[in-house]
Amino acid sequence: MTNSLALVLGILVFLLILGAPVVFAVAAAGLSYFFIEPSVAGMQSVVVHKFFTGMDVFIWLSIPLFVIAGEIMSATNMTERLVGFSHLIVGKFRGGMAYVNVLASMLFGGVSGSALADVAALGPVELALMRKEGYKDEFSAALTVSSAIQGPIIPPSIPLIMFSSLTNTSVAALFLAGAVPGVLLGLALMMVVFIMARIHNFPKNPIENITFAVVVKIVGDAFWSLLMPVIIMGGITSGIFTATEAAAIAVSYAMVIGIVAYRNLSMKTLWAILDRSARTTASIYLIVGFASVLTWVIANERVPDTLQTFVQNLNIPVWALLLMVNLFFLFNGLWISDSVQMVLFAPLFTPILAALGVSPVQFGVIMTMNVMIGLMTPPYGLALYLGSAISGVPLIKIIRESIPFLIASLIVLMLVTYIPALTLALPRFFGFIN
Repeated sequence: MTNSLALVLGILVFLLILGAPVVFAVAAAGLSYFFIEPSVAGMQSVVVHKFFTGMDVFIWLSIPLFVIAGEIMSATNMTERLVGFSHLIVGKFRGGMAYVNVLASMLFGGVSGSALADVAALGPVELALMRKEGYKDEFSAALTVSSAIQGPIIPPSIPLIMFSSLTNTSVAALFLAGAVPGVLLGLALMMVVFIMARIHNFPKNPIENITFAVVVKIVGDAFWSLLMPVIIMGGITSGIFTATEAAAIAVSYAMVIGIVAYRNLSMKTLWAILDRSARTTASIYLIVGFASVLTWVIANERVPDTLQTFVQNLNIPVWALLLMVNLFFLFNGLWISDSVQMVLFAPLFTPILAALGVSPVQFGVIMTMNVMIGLMTPPYGLALYLGSAISGVPLIKIIRESIPFLIASLIVLMLVTYIPALTLALPRFFGFIN
């Protein structure tokens, strides 16, 4: 490592430790290289070029579109319909509302592709219902945060779209690869709920006076919402449209459903949705742009080649390297955002692991699970802070209650890491990989 690169990384770490905004820390670190390193003195125009070309990728258009689609479905009371449908399926069991929390997050993940959107949209509804049934607020908030990380693993997924663009990996293959791990994660959280329901004697809350007419009404209310992920994944896997086109179709579909089927989407609401979506995606795009500059710095310092040679010379077993990579991502998740990790490390580690026989499709899901778990690990965990803000529960109490769910998530991560079939079976079945 050269002195220039060491100073750049030192600036990045120092600013992040100080609590500077992530965008500012990444931008300052990347720009500093052009004043520290003599060989690139006077080449500041590279910053502008890499900043804009880093964002100027066709598939990036799908990110704001999926955000808008998720916002529309949330604004049209889709969350209540999904919760009602989930209650119909699992509400009759002991701890039913806790199961509903997990299942609703799993279903909403098939629309939004964002963990934070899941917490923001489903959180208030789920917390209110669980409070009514007598659950502790800290437990409800911890479960809401923990179940939300399914969202970006179950397709469509914004992090998987980013990984696809950064590594030239098939986004359709990545979407299919994330389906089984996402469901497996939900089942693991349900297993924790099952155990805790017996220990703490959680209440049962089946739907009263349930009749065939009630079932038809609940399923009918949720039908249009449940159909969206089917359209998205069906179109992508069949080759009818690309992920970006699927995102545009999702927005169109959500608007039609909001106006025609649910009849509660007004122009005023739509304008507010566009405003929020622009702010959300602008922050992602800024991080991507500045992180692209930092990625160029790392490439200019020949870090990928050096690291690959180093790994090959050490002759580290693949299982040990995967464990080290997981620990690396989990550690970074304590203080670096998911977007920054994706942009900085996906292009760095993917070719190294691919050279050792690890499929980029499998690694994409592994990395996505790691950075999502980072959203629920302090001190950075954004999902924890959002859950605290929504519930009014002190952060430390949510952290304490989320430990069993964190352990379950880590177990699933290890299964996905060391059982390739969990991620590769569906892409192979549909012919996206050999």
